[in-house]
Amino acid sequence: MGIFSRAVSAGCDHLEELLIAAIVAGAFWVAPTLAAETAKKAPPLPPAAVSNWSGFYAGAEVGAKLADTTWTTTSVVDDGDTVVPDASSPRNYYPVGIRGGMYFGYNHQLAKPWVPGLEVDWADANKTTAKAGIPGCSILCLGDPGPVADRSSVRMGWDASARARMGYLLMPHLLTYGTGGIAWQKLKSSATCQFSGPDPVCTGSSGAPFATASSSAARTGWTVGIGIESQSTKNWILRGEYRYAGFGTGNVQSNLIDGTAVTNLAYQEKLSTQFATLGIAYRFARRAPHP
Repeated sequence: MGIFSRAVSAGCDHLEELLIAAIVAGAFWVAPTLAAETAKKAPPLPPAAVSNWSGFYAGAEVGAKLADTTWTTTSVVDDGDTVVPDASSPRNYYPVGIRGGMYFGYNHQLAKPWVPGLEVDWADANKTTAKAGIPGCSILCLGDPGPVADRSSVRMGWDASARARMGYLLMPHLLTYGTGGIAWQKLKSSATCQFSGPDPVCTGSSGAPFATASSSAARTGWTVGIGIESQSTKNWILRGEYRYAGFGTGNVQSNLIDGTAVTNLAYQEKLSTQFATLGIAYRFARRAPHP
C-alpha cells in the first residue's frame, strides 16, 4: 500500500496529516517539474558546469515519512496466570511526520551515461501514534472489558542508511538514479495499564496506580529507492527522492510492575517505512588548473 493510502487509512483528517500529505505530493511533483523547466527555459549551461558529475558532495533534505508498524501480542501473563490475547491483536500504527536530515556521497562518472556512486544519510522524523488499549487486551482479556484507561503507542525516531547508487544521465545536467543498501530505524513502543479492578490487563491494586513499560531499539534492515537530480550549476545539485525500507519483525518483552504485582507482556513488531524528500547538495568539484 502506498504512502498516500496509508496516510488516509491512518486518519489524515487532521491538519498536520493533510499538510504532510501535501509535502509528499510536492516532493513527487516538484523535482521532475523543476528539472523539466530547467531543461526547457534555462539558457544553455557552460560545458564546464555540467560536463562531469564526479566528486564528493554534501546536502540537506526535508520531506514526509510514514512508519507502518504492526503490533502482535503473543502472550500476556498476569501474576502467573497466562491469558489468551483477544481479537484486538494484531493492531496497526501509522506514525506520519516531517523528516529532515543530511546526506553525504561520492559520484564517479563513467563513460556517459552511467554515474555510479556511494551515499550515507541521517535524518529524524520524531512522531508518536497512540491508541486506547493494549493490543491483545483491549476487548476482553482478564475477564473485564477494555480498554478502560490503558494506552499503547509507537514512536518513530531517527533513521540512517549506507547505500550504493547507479545513475543514468537523461541530459548532461539531469540524472535519474536507483539506490539500495543497509538501513537503520529507531523505534520505541510503550504499553500503559492501570492496576484497577476492571482493567483488562493489570489486576487491581490499592490506589489504582498506572504502570508503563517501554522498549526502544535501533532496528536494522534494507532500503531501496529512486530519485532525480538536476545539476543546474557547476556545484549545486537539486534532488527529489522516494525510498522504502523494510525491517522485518522484532520481538519485545515488557514487564508492567506495581510493587509485587507484575504483568508480563510479549509482542512482535513488524516495521516498514516510506518517505519522499527534496534535497539540495553542494558538489566539491575540482578547480581547473591555470593555463
